[in-house]
Amino acid sequence: MQADYRDYYNRSVLAAVALALALRVIAAIVIPDESQLLMDAASYRDSANSLIETWHPRNLYQMPLYPLMIAMTGAGVGQLAADIFLSGLLVFVVHALTLEVFNDRLAAIFAAMMIACYPPLIFISVVGLSECQFIALIFTAFLLWYRGDFTWAAIAAVLAVLTRPVFDLFAPILVMLFALVVHRLSVGQALRKLGAYALIYCALMTPWWLANYNAYGQFVRLTAGGGMALYAGNNPLNKSGGGNIGEDFDLKDFQHFSDMVERDKALAKAAVDFIVQNPGRFIELAWLKFVRIWRPWPANAGYSSLGVMLVTAGSFLPVLILGAVGIVLRRRMLRTLAPIYIFVAGYTAVHMVIVGTIRYRLPLEPFLVMFAGVALGDFWRWASQRRATQL
Repeated sequence: MQADYRDYYNRSVLAAVALALALRVIAAIVIPDESQLLMDAASYRDSANSLIETWHPRNLYQMPLYPLMIAMTGAGVGQLAADIFLSGLLVFVVHALTLEVFNDRLAAIFAAMMIACYPPLIFISVVGLSECQFIALIFTAFLLWYRGDFTWAAIAAVLAVLTRPVFDLFAPILVMLFALVVHRLSVGQALRKLGAYALIYCALMTPWWLANYNAYGQFVRLTAGGGMALYAGNNPLNKSGGGNIGEDFDLKDFQHFSDMVERDKALAKAAVDFIVQNPGRFIELAWLKFVRIWRPWPANAGYSSLGVMLVTAGSFLPVLILGAVGIVLRRRMLRTLAPIYIFVAGYTAVHMVIVGTIRYRLPLEPFLVMFAGVALGDFWRWASQRRATQL
């Protein structure tokens, strides 16, 4: 009986992955090219070409790993296949992470099925953006950290940094949280884990540092666009909390800079000056960014149709509500869940400082799906027990 149950369970996991891949292939056929609305999609392909020619992405904001993947697979079908594969892999990883954290097979199956069918994740897997790679790497790192495998987790975490620079701030904090809070290691052991992360970080980041030095003539740890990201969200022109050039910010006062690194430093200084001189406005913009991040439907005018709003809100709100129920049901697991809570809060806070958009929420939504799986699993068991008592 136990073997039959295990076989059925394993088939259910494979069915969730297969369903995810099938839905994403269908989406790739049905959804038209979105590069006119999602400018980063074309920019990533341009950076892939630039990477081949000059060993450096053309876009100042971008880290190299996603353009490198495009350069290796080729834009078009190859890139699409890689994104769909990573999105399908996320189903397996979220299942494994839910099982690892909650030790609940039913919750893990529900979470896997929801990830497989979740419309925002299906959409993002076929439009040529870096989210599939970034999210898969983050959740792989979390899974490995929960399993106590700090070495492979560090590799996944640094690869996530090489995809999107925002994770650079959180990875070392998460190393210490998992070491001290989740696995209850000593301070000395935790510091050794952090030291190992630092060594892996330097090893994997060195090729990027060399490429940056070749491009800019000086050491640049992440990108030469961090100051621009901060300025985009904190300047006198910004009224919405968004980051559209020509609408929320412009660069006319910085066009005299020929050195991109110096320009970025000047943009960062201008943003900090704006924040210091306008603290009230900074708080207002931070709230607007929070709303943009967590609103049920996109702020992008190109995705303002009723159909898009219904699909987006209709998929996100149930997950949000069920996720909140799951958090309450597992409120006693605060120590185990602390890294997730701190990452979600910190990631949101960072984007409340720079630029807010619904797209930046997507890496957090699989965590909500995990908690939603817990809520559904508990409800399923409660309903089953109730039916049994009535028979």
